[in-house]
Amino acid sequence: MSSSWSFSENERFERALATYDEGTPQRWERVAAAVGGGKTVDDVRRHYARLAVDIGAIEAGGGDPNTNGTANNGAGGSSNNSNNNNRRNNDSSRSG
Repeated sequence: MSSSWSFSENERFERALATYDEGTPQRWERVAAAVGGGKTVDDVRRHYARLAVDIGAIEAGGGDPNTNGTANNGAGGSSNNSNNNNRRNNDSSRSG
């Protein structure tokens, strides 16, 4: 079992998730094979579960759980909410 993930393994993991969606037979086996580096089916399932928890926390407005709930934007740990509001405002100004 390999618990640490390199940047390139994460990239391959994300690409594999995009390639092999939930309906893909033997999805986790295929994802593990695509990631390589000795990652097992259990490794990729655990990694996916952690990612889902992190995304849920971020979407709930709690910030990045890996940075103690603060945004890592170089502004002294201010909230992601202002960035999200700016993004929404920019998106709405484009539509019309």
